Amino acid sequence: MKHRSQVFQLKPLCALVIGVLAAMHVQLAHAEKTAKLAQVEFGDDFLRRNNGQTQIDLSRFSGANPVMPGVYRVDMYVNGGWVGRQDVSFRAAAGSDGAKACFNRALLDIVGIDFGKLSPEALAALKDAAPDHCFSLEDIVQDASLKFDSGDLRMEVGIPQIALRRSARGYVSPELWDKGITAAMLSYNFNAYRTALGEQSNTSYYLGLNGGVNLGDWRLRNVSSVMRQSDGRNRFQTIASYAQRSIVPLNSELTVGDFYTSGQLFDSMSYRGVQLATDQRMLPESQTGYAPVVRGVARSNAKVRVLQNGNVIYETTVPPGQFEITDLNATGFGGDLNVVVTEADGSRSSFTVPYASVAQLLRPGSDRYSVIAGRTRSNGRAAEAGFVQGTYERGISNEMTLFGGAIAAQDYLALLGGSAFSTPIGAMSASLTQSRAKVSERDTRNGQSLRLDYSKFLARTDTNITLAAYRYSSSGYLRLQDLQGLKQLASRGADFVLQDRQRSQLQLSVTQRLGDGMGSFYATGSSQNYWNRPGSTTQYQLGYNNNWGAVSYSASVSRQRDLSSGQTNTQYFFSVSLPLGREPNSPMLSSSLTRDNNGGSTMQTSLNGTAGADHAFSYGVNAAKSPGGASSSANAQYRAPFATLGGSYGYGPGGSRQMSAQVSGALVAHAGGIILSQSLGDTIGIVEAREADGAMVNSSGVRVNGSGYAVVPYLTPYRTNEIIIDPKGTSTDVEMKVTSQRVAPYAGAVVMMKYETISGRSLFVRTTQSNGEPVPFGAEVRSAQGVVGMVGQGGLIFVRLDDESSGTLNVRWGVASKEQCSLSFALGPREKGKNNAVAEQLSAVCESPAELAKRKNEAEIISRNGGQALRPDQS
Repeated sequence: MKHRSQVFQLKPLCALVIGVLAAMHVQLAHAEKTAKLAQVEFGDDFLRRNNGQTQIDLSRFSGANPVMPGVYRVDMYVNGGWVGRQDVSFRAAAGSDGAKACFNRALLDIVGIDFGKLSPEALAALKDAAPDHCFSLEDIVQDASLKFDSGDLRMEVGIPQIALRRSARGYVSPELWDKGITAAMLSYNFNAYRTALGEQSNTSYYLGLNGGVNLGDWRLRNVSSVMRQSDGRNRFQTIASYAQRSIVPLNSELTVGDFYTSGQLFDSMSYRGVQLATDQRMLPESQTGYAPVVRGVARSNAKVRVLQNGNVIYETTVPPGQFEITDLNATGFGGDLNVVVTEADGSRSSFTVPYASVAQLLRPGSDRYSVIAGRTRSNGRAAEAGFVQGTYERGISNEMTLFGGAIAAQDYLALLGGSAFSTPIGAMSASLTQSRAKVSERDTRNGQSLRLDYSKFLARTDTNITLAAYRYSSSGYLRLQDLQGLKQLASRGADFVLQDRQRSQLQLSVTQRLGDGMGSFYATGSSQNYWNRPGSTTQYQLGYNNNWGAVSYSASVSRQRDLSSGQTNTQYFFSVSLPLGREPNSPMLSSSLTRDNNGGSTMQTSLNGTAGADHAFSYGVNAAKSPGGASSSANAQYRAPFATLGGSYGYGPGGSRQMSAQVSGALVAHAGGIILSQSLGDTIGIVEAREADGAMVNSSGVRVNGSGYAVVPYLTPYRTNEIIIDPKGTSTDVEMKVTSQRVAPYAGAVVMMKYETISGRSLFVRTTQSNGEPVPFGAEVRSAQGVVGMVGQGGLIFVRLDDESSGTLNVRWGVASKEQCSLSFALGPREKGKNNAVAEQLSAVCESPAELAKRKNEAEIISRNGGQALRPDQS
């Protein structure tokens, strides 16, 4: 009972204490609002020297890093997301040692402020202010915050979501897009291929060229190729030659010259004229091409040539075994690819890769259009005609998109209408084209073409039907190309039966994953027939891929039937490969067995790997056994910063030999000179980092050259691209102020990114005072340049000097003369251009002003005494 009574007695006391604490809390909270807190300073007691007497002057670190007034080009981040690089003015602020960032209406618009959500007072102030008036961000946007890192030139802006404009994910404001500089570029791809058997030999040369010039808003481009045979036949062809510019208010691109129609709704064709079409790359990433992968099997070091519409668009040399071509340039959304494989023994095989688009679904409210006026181009294979073509697509809802189009030419009219649907069973589209063509005065044809497309990913079964397309055309249906071909035959008096007119076409591609550890299965196939001849061209391929630990294996069967020859060929393929080591880039050993119903069975074994810095060197050796005999070959490739070099050599049955050489790369010319580079792509960047030669850019194999430039290929237009420079590999005499920049280029632009560097001799000095003790940590170091560094632990100093071979460093850790000292240095000649140079090192004694004065006085006395040393009584 005693303890219980004590508890009851404590309750009033606890209530009293709680009440007093609450009152104190309220009073303190009120005091915080009305009283200014005392200035907090950095405590430096623990930085005193060992004797505890000398205190370092750290007053310059007592507050935040002040920003000096001026204009700074900063990377601006809004709520953690980069919005661009902007020039921001900093002006002196009253009552502050530093300057504050100035915001005007234009800068507020760039960071995404929704002016409709601002207070009436803020709107009135913005309306009445001059364009260069300096506003504080916090005064305009309530609860906004701002942080500026002067070292990285990074400005972090925090804005409440309610005050921001609503924009799609991935949106980059057009005001931040970079049009780039005036420049010229030329990409090239050279391939020489030679086969020999006894006294007979055959050599072919191919040179693909893709050149252009950027002038202001315009981009001039030319795509051409040159081919030469050993018999002296030459062929030069211009695939495309045009001028382009972006029309930002319309989210469109204007093209003038020789180009291709897109093939999205009507079949693709080459023309000379003008086109204005939507460029969906300008839309945010979350609001938005296609080129097929070419797969095949080579029996030797073979030449692979890809043609579309009769034009050679790609050529390369591949080693024996399966090959994949994944870097085809998009030439439109339609037009089948004809792939020709030339083996080392001169034998040739070919197959067709269907090239068609998927269902044309658009987001609700979005649209896409194209308007073309020009004249068809056929390279002499058909008559040419002037035409006008227009297409329009509109997203009606999440489930439906409507589209239509028309082509009008002399003696020809075609109208197209259709719709795309998003349904639970897949995405599909259906379109119907009605054509009317006047072949001659007595021959007018009317017909229809029906097209159905379907694609679906079945998540439950992990099945991906990437493309299923069917097309049927009536006997009277003619494309504009078909009409021009018939007119060409009529002009020569030839039979119309020679003109191929497609009747139907079916395409299918399916990929099926079979579960963990069970691999995947794929099937592709196509079939097409024609009105003017019986039979059909059919091909299909079935394949299986899997791996067991580090060992991977695959099997496939393909069957092709050629309509022209009527021959059918079935090919079986099995391969297995394993790495010769546990490192990520260990050499790979592969074996394969190929069998077909024409040439029997072929067994191949190959070894492939990479070596060198950045794994720039790749190699392969191959041995094969076939019914014709044994063969062997080797190939190598080196990816240099200025080009990619390759070659191969093979020896086959009967003494046949094969040799090839490849060179691909590019040249970029700008105001700073000419840069050699790897292949470019459509949109590129130029890095300027003076004296930082050897630095690696975040693109494989790209390094800054001796002139301080590097070309960064394959930038993504209208998107944020981050370009990072790794200083590793540069001289220690070069310091980079900035190592990362972001840019959002226009399509086809050549953007310049300047990375400022500081160049000078890098020097480590281990210094002590005359009494043997280290110079205090944190002491300031000055040279003739001004402040060049601070003293680190143990009296170690690092400075970068303007190529000075000798001089004096002044060290200060206080205002008294005894808290200062000086040291002299003298360095030998420095070899320039030596990227692996290390920082120079020396040891020195730092003398106080009194010690220096005494030593100087002694030197003067010795000089007056004719070089005689001082006697003890003279000191």
